[in-house]
Amino acid sequence: MKVSCEVIRDLLPLYYDKVCSNESSSLIEEHLAECTQCLDELKKLEINLEKPNIPEGKVKVMKSISTKWKMDKRIAFTKGSMIASALAAILCFIMYNVIGVKILSDGTLVEPFALIPIGYVFILMFIISLICNFIFLKKRKIISK
Repeated sequence: MKVSCEVIRDLLPLYYDKVCSNESSSLIEEHLAECTQCLDELKKLEINLEKPNIPEGKVKVMKSISTKWKMDKRIAFTKGSMIASALAAILCFIMYNVIGVKILSDGTLVEPFALIPIGYVFILMFIISLICNFIFLKKRKIISK
């Protein structure tokens, strides 16, 4: 069956990636054995995909954008964890005061004591996030210079 070069050129990327069916592969191989133009197109495809021509300036720009984006992600994460831990700590201390302390009729003291150390753990998380945020901001300033 004779297939036009247009159809073969449409199938060449699939053939190169080895994702076309066996029947299509054999059809393309038969055509490539007869047609040097399509064979040249396959070679051009191999060259363009294996060694893309990207100017060095564009590579540097993309690397700097990628670095800044990763840094911004870290800064956003630390800011989010700072806010969340600060709110959780405040909530723990407020809930401790809202629930309050009760003395039962048998003289037992009942209080939500667990909220105090949990609040301090959230304060510690806030401090660690704050330090990380300052470190990331300093790195960002150094990189951007």
